[in-house]
Amino acid sequence: MALWRLTPRSDRLWWCVEGKDPWQPPYDRAFGFVVRAADAEEARWAAHQAAGDENGTLDGVSPWLDANYSNCEELHGEGSAEVILVNFRHAPK
Repeated sequence: MALWRLTPRSDRLWWCVEGKDPWQPPYDRAFGFVVRAADAEEARWAAHQAAGDENGTLDGVSPWLDANYSNCEELHGEGSAEVILVNFRHAPK
């Protein structure tokens, strides 16, 4: 098993086209995952199953399963120091 980081892609133009961004509006949606899985396909499926409203925003689009909408990269022990996961909750308004 390996750890996989899944994040929305920001290097594609879909996110700036009105009505094409599955992460808008920016609430009730997941914006990243760290998943333990055997491979990227299994990691994407686990993220898809744990997702929020981003899954139902665009007809026929499952952004965590689609490489056009999300990155899925294996995490390795080497590299610079970084925060991998933040689980932060805002106080209710």
